[in-house]
Amino acid sequence: MTTAGHNTALNDEEKQALWGHHVRRRLALKHKRDALAEDEKTAKKDAKNDGFAEAEIKDFVDCMTTDDPQKKVDNFNMLKRNRVRLGLIQDDRKGDLLADRVTSEQMIHAAGIEAGLAALDRVSKKYQAGSTEDRAWLDGYDEGQRIARENLQSAMEKRNAAKASKTNEEPPATGDDAS
Repeated sequence: MTTAGHNTALNDEEKQALWGHHVRRRLALKHKRDALAEDEKTAKKDAKNDGFAEAEIKDFVDCMTTDDPQKKVDNFNMLKRNRVRLGLIQDDRKGDLLADRVTSEQMIHAAGIEAGLAALDRVSKKYQAGSTEDRAWLDGYDEGQRIARENLQSAMEKRNAAKASKTNEEPPATGDDAS
């Protein structure tokens, strides 16, 4: 019996067949990566055309999906210190630290809203089911879903109308009423 990685018991044609198998698997993965890269390119272009900066979306997704949120906070604080040092932004670090503070429940609710807007799973993975924090996150999620449900179609229609007016074309049909 041969062990993994040792195909000395195979004849030449079996080795060729096994080689071909591995090449096909790798090519299939490459084609998937290429298709995903093309989809990502299209998504970036669409976001840019809608007025959203790629860097902002990328940072948002990175922060939303990070395994270590503290690293993101530490990086933000470092960036802020450097911009204060360079005089690019005002130094507000010596102000009233309690001014305009939000509670942790409000922050959890806001995170739930963003998850709802992004249509992530309706599960607050960080909080114990049924807890106050869980309820705040779920309420936020539901609010994000409501905002998307009530506003996305009109936003898309306005965007498409604006695109069409720039190119003197009719906006794309939104229903099945084609004659």
